[in-house]
Amino acid sequence: MNKHPLFLLLLTIHLILISISAQNYESIIKEYTHLNKRVFNYTKIDFITSEGEFNEAICTLIIPEFKEDSPPYVAIYYKRDQSEWFTESLYRKRLRFSFKDGVIKLDRSNFWDWFELAEIKIVVIY
Repeated sequence: MNKHPLFLLLLTIHLILISISAQNYESIIKEYTHLNKRVFNYTKIDFITSEGEFNEAICTLIIPEFKEDSPPYVAIYYKRDQSEWFTESLYRKRLRFSFKDGVIKLDRSNFWDWFELAEIKIVVIY
């Protein structure tokens, strides 16, 4: 051990810095225990009209107790036949929506390739 006192000193400094940064990290976290979560489930029958067109009605989500003092988190999950659930809203493009008076209005452009999908779930955390 006497051969590496510099290593021990650097290791000690590193551990102290990690401890300090972990404490700072906790100070920037804020928990929201009062949040609500709604999941809107749509099957192909719901989001495709009898004429084979996209059903615009799923773009309007009515949540009467929704308050406008903070923006909601909205994610859209898609599922194809014989497939796992996936979402594009988190990494490929921005999800576009507006909200007011207990209504969240999604832009239709969020529903790409809707004709190839089997199910859609819209998750709203507010």
